[in-house]
Amino acid sequence: MARHKKAEREKVLIETRQLLLQAATEEFAREGYVGANINRISKAAGFAKGTIYNYFPSKRALMLALIDEVAKAHLDFIVAQVRQEKDPDRRLERFFEAGFAFVSNYFAQARVMINNIYGPDVEFKQYMYQAYQPMFQFVSRDIVAAGIARGVFRRVDPDATAMLLMTIYLGSGSQVDEDGRTWLDPRQVAVFTLSALRREDQTLEKRE
Repeated sequence: MARHKKAEREKVLIETRQLLLQAATEEFAREGYVGANINRISKAAGFAKGTIYNYFPSKRALMLALIDEVAKAHLDFIVAQVRQEKDPDRRLERFFEAGFAFVSNYFAQARVMINNIYGPDVEFKQYMYQAYQPMFQFVSRDIVAAGIARGVFRRVDPDATAMLLMTIYLGSGSQVDEDGRTWLDPRQVAVFTLSALRREDQTLEKRE
Protein backbone atom coordinates (compact mmCIF):
# COMPACT_ATOMS: atom_id res chain seq x y z
CA MET A 1 0.00 0.00 0.00
CA ALA A 2 2.80 2.39 0.96
CA ARG A 3 4.62 1.51 -2.28
CA HIS A 4 1.46 2.27 -4.27
CA LYS A 5 1.10 5.66 -2.59
CA LYS A 6 4.75 6.45 -3.28
CA ALA A 7 4.30 5.59 -6.97
CA GLU A 8 1.19 7.79 -7.17
CA ARG A 9 3.02 10.67 -5.50
CA GLU A 10 5.96 10.34 -7.88
CA LYS A 11 3.56 10.35 -10.84
CA VAL A 12 1.91 13.55 -9.58
CA LEU A 13 5.31 15.20 -9.06
CA ILE A 14 6.40 14.32 -12.60
CA GLU A 15 3.14 15.54 -14.13
CA THR A 16 3.23 18.78 -12.13
CA ARG A 17 6.83 19.45 -13.15
CA GLN A 18 5.92 18.86 -16.78
CA LEU A 19 2.97 21.26 -16.62
CA LEU A 20 5.22 23.92 -15.10
CA LEU A 21 7.80 23.42 -17.86
CA GLN A 22 5.09 23.71 -20.52
CA ALA A 23 3.84 26.95 -19.01
CA ALA A 24 7.42 28.21 -18.71
CA THR A 25 8.00 27.48 -22.39
CA GLU A 26 5.14 29.76 -23.40
CA GLU A 27 6.17 32.46 -20.93
CA PHE A 28 9.85 32.52 -21.87
CA ALA A 29 9.03 32.37 -25.58
CA ARG A 30 6.65 35.30 -25.31
CA GLU A 31 8.40 37.50 -22.72
CA GLY A 32 12.04 36.46 -22.90
CA TYR A 33 14.03 35.54 -19.81
CA VAL A 34 14.11 38.99 -18.24
CA GLY A 35 10.42 39.68 -18.78
CA ALA A 36 9.21 36.24 -17.69
CA ASN A 37 7.38 36.09 -14.37
CA ILE A 38 7.59 33.05 -12.09
CA ASN A 39 4.18 33.60 -10.48
CA ARG A 40 2.54 33.97 -13.88
CA ILE A 41 4.08 30.64 -14.94
CA SER A 42 2.71 28.87 -11.84
CA LYS A 43 -0.77 30.28 -12.40
CA ALA A 44 -0.72 29.45 -16.12
CA ALA A 45 0.10 25.85 -15.20
CA GLY A 46 -2.92 25.78 -12.89
CA PHE A 47 -1.13 26.01 -9.54
CA ALA A 48 -0.69 28.50 -6.71
CA LYS A 49 1.98 31.10 -7.39
CA GLY A 50 4.56 29.62 -4.99
CA THR A 51 4.29 26.09 -6.35
CA ILE A 52 7.11 26.44 -8.84
CA TYR A 53 9.70 26.82 -6.08
CA ASN A 54 8.97 23.27 -4.94
CA TYR A 55 10.45 22.10 -8.25
CA PHE A 56 12.91 24.81 -9.31
CA PRO A 57 14.84 26.95 -6.80
CA SER A 58 15.00 29.99 -9.09
CA LYS A 59 13.98 31.37 -12.47
CA ARG A 60 17.50 30.65 -13.74
CA ALA A 61 17.25 27.01 -12.65
CA LEU A 62 13.90 26.80 -14.43
CA MET A 63 15.44 28.10 -17.67
CA LEU A 64 18.32 25.62 -17.45
CA ALA A 65 15.86 22.76 -16.96
CA LEU A 66 13.86 24.03 -19.93
CA ILE A 67 16.97 24.13 -22.14
CA ASP A 68 17.56 20.46 -21.29
CA GLU A 69 13.93 19.68 -22.11
CA VAL A 70 13.98 21.48 -25.47
CA ALA A 71 17.36 20.04 -26.50
CA LYS A 72 16.17 16.48 -25.83
CA ALA A 73 12.86 16.98 -27.65
CA HIS A 74 14.70 18.61 -30.55
CA LEU A 75 17.16 15.70 -30.82
CA ASP A 76 14.48 13.02 -30.54
CA PHE A 77 12.39 14.69 -33.26
CA ILE A 78 15.29 14.91 -35.71
CA VAL A 79 16.80 11.49 -34.98
CA ALA A 80 13.47 9.71 -35.47
CA GLN A 81 13.20 11.10 -38.99
CA VAL A 82 16.83 10.98 -40.11
CA ARG A 83 17.18 7.31 -39.17
CA GLN A 84 14.38 6.42 -41.57
CA GLU A 85 16.84 7.12 -44.38
CA LYS A 86 19.79 4.94 -45.40
CA ASP A 87 21.23 7.08 -48.20
CA PRO A 88 23.73 9.66 -46.81
CA ASP A 89 22.41 12.41 -49.11
CA ARG A 90 18.86 11.81 -47.96
CA ARG A 91 19.95 11.71 -44.33
CA LEU A 92 21.43 15.19 -44.63
CA GLU A 93 18.35 16.44 -46.50
CA ARG A 94 16.08 14.91 -43.86
CA PHE A 95 18.16 16.53 -41.11
CA PHE A 96 17.33 19.99 -42.46
CA GLU A 97 13.72 19.08 -43.27
CA ALA A 98 13.13 17.72 -39.77
CA GLY A 99 14.98 20.60 -38.16
CA PHE A 100 12.91 23.22 -39.95
CA ALA A 101 9.74 21.25 -39.19
CA PHE A 102 10.62 21.28 -35.48
CA VAL A 103 10.89 25.06 -35.55
CA SER A 104 7.48 25.38 -37.25
CA ASN A 105 5.67 22.68 -35.26
CA TYR A 106 7.12 23.56 -31.85
CA PHE A 107 7.53 27.28 -32.24
CA ALA A 108 7.48 28.17 -28.54
CA GLN A 109 10.27 25.68 -27.79
CA ALA A 110 12.21 26.90 -30.82
CA ARG A 111 11.75 30.51 -29.74
CA VAL A 112 13.29 29.71 -26.34
CA MET A 113 16.24 28.10 -28.13
CA ILE A 114 16.67 31.04 -30.52
CA ASN A 115 16.40 33.63 -27.72
CA ASN A 116 19.19 31.89 -25.81
CA ILE A 117 21.44 31.45 -28.85
CA TYR A 118 21.27 35.15 -29.74
CA GLY A 119 20.68 36.54 -26.26
CA PRO A 120 23.26 38.25 -24.01
CA ASP A 121 23.40 35.63 -21.23
CA VAL A 122 26.74 33.80 -21.51
CA GLU A 123 25.77 31.05 -19.05
CA PHE A 124 22.70 30.14 -21.09
CA LYS A 125 24.74 30.05 -24.31
CA GLN A 126 27.33 27.77 -22.73
CA TYR A 127 24.62 25.56 -21.29
CA MET A 128 22.93 25.37 -24.69
CA TYR A 129 26.22 24.25 -26.24
CA GLN A 130 26.50 21.41 -23.71
CA ALA A 131 22.83 20.43 -24.01
CA TYR A 132 23.17 20.15 -27.80
CA GLN A 133 26.29 17.98 -27.72
CA PRO A 134 24.26 14.79 -28.37
CA MET A 135 22.91 16.37 -31.57
CA PHE A 136 26.41 17.42 -32.67
CA GLN A 137 27.57 13.85 -32.06
CA PHE A 138 24.61 12.41 -33.97
CA VAL A 139 25.27 14.60 -37.01
CA SER A 140 28.98 13.77 -36.88
CA ARG A 141 28.52 9.99 -36.52
CA ASP A 142 25.26 9.14 -38.25
CA ILE A 143 25.36 11.62 -41.13
CA VAL A 144 28.88 12.86 -41.90
CA ALA A 145 30.99 9.85 -40.88
CA ALA A 146 28.42 7.45 -42.36
CA GLY A 147 28.54 9.34 -45.67
CA ILE A 148 32.34 9.23 -45.70
CA ALA A 149 32.36 5.51 -44.94
CA ARG A 150 30.05 4.84 -47.88
CA GLY A 151 32.24 6.90 -50.21
CA VAL A 152 29.58 9.53 -50.86
CA PHE A 153 31.10 12.43 -48.91
CA ARG A 154 34.60 13.80 -49.14
CA ARG A 155 37.10 12.89 -46.41
CA VAL A 156 36.53 15.70 -43.93
CA ASP A 157 36.76 15.96 -40.17
CA PRO A 158 33.31 14.67 -39.05
CA ASP A 159 33.24 16.67 -35.81
CA ALA A 160 34.28 19.97 -37.40
CA THR A 161 31.86 19.41 -40.28
CA ALA A 162 29.04 18.59 -37.86
CA MET A 163 29.75 21.88 -36.09
CA LEU A 164 29.47 23.73 -39.41
CA LEU A 165 26.24 21.92 -40.34
CA MET A 166 24.70 22.71 -36.95
CA THR A 167 25.75 26.36 -37.29
CA ILE A 168 24.13 26.51 -40.73
CA TYR A 169 20.98 24.81 -39.44
CA LEU A 170 20.60 26.95 -36.32
CA GLY A 171 21.33 30.12 -38.28
CA SER A 172 18.96 29.41 -41.16
CA GLY A 173 16.31 27.71 -39.01
CA SER A 174 16.12 30.68 -36.66
CA GLN A 175 15.03 33.01 -39.47
CA VAL A 176 11.28 32.81 -38.95
CA ASP A 177 8.22 35.01 -39.13
CA GLU A 178 5.82 35.59 -36.24
CA ASP A 179 3.87 32.44 -37.10
CA GLY A 180 6.95 30.23 -36.96
CA ARG A 181 7.34 29.84 -40.72
CA THR A 182 10.98 29.69 -41.78
CA TRP A 183 12.09 32.09 -44.47
CA LEU A 184 14.30 29.56 -46.25
CA ASP A 185 13.37 26.24 -47.85
CA PRO A 186 15.21 23.37 -46.13
CA ARG A 187 15.86 21.80 -49.54
CA GLN A 188 17.81 24.89 -50.60
CA VAL A 189 19.96 24.67 -47.51
CA ALA A 190 20.48 20.93 -48.06
CA VAL A 191 21.53 21.46 -51.69
CA PHE A 192 24.05 24.09 -50.59
CA THR A 193 25.63 21.86 -47.94
CA LEU A 194 25.59 18.73 -50.12
CA SER A 195 27.44 20.55 -52.89
CA ALA A 196 30.27 21.16 -50.42
CA LEU A 197 30.25 17.67 -48.88
CA ARG A 198 29.92 15.33 -51.87
CA ARG A 199 32.97 13.87 -53.52
CA GLU A 200 33.52 15.42 -56.93
CA ASP A 201 32.71 12.22 -58.81
CA GLN A 202 29.51 11.83 -56.75
CA THR A 203 28.48 15.39 -57.61
CA LEU A 204 28.95 14.67 -61.32
CA GLU A 205 26.82 11.51 -61.03
CA LYS A 206 24.02 13.46 -59.33
CA ARG A 207 24.05 16.03 -62.14
CA GLU A 208 23.86 13.34 -64.79
